Amino acid sequence: MDKRAEQWLEEISPDQLPEPFKSMVNDCQVPIKYVIVLARHFGGGMVYFPKLDKALIRIRDEKIRKEFNGHNYRDLARKYGITESWVREIVANTMAARGMIQETLFG
Repeated sequence: MDKRAEQWLEEISPDQLPEPFKSMVNDCQVPIKYVIVLARHFGGGMVYFPKLDKALIRIRDEKIRKEFNGHNYRDLARKYGITESWVREIVANTMAARGMIQETLFG
């Protein structure tokens, strides 16, 4: 980009930006300098931003593992808004991964 264009970017207002950059500034309150960085890096291409659900679930599950005391399935289920059976699944998966679950006679 030439020097003139660089100067123009310093003067650009959110209303002059094309979508989705305009929405990033106006709706998401991303500072325009960061939107320009994104535009330079991803401009002209298609970019998919996945939801953060998987990361948040990993954090929730780790908190459940840390707070589990061997008996508090129901309390953890209420605290994290999931079923007691799901808490048991999270704990069981953790214990299995750590080799803490004994194998039964048949499997």
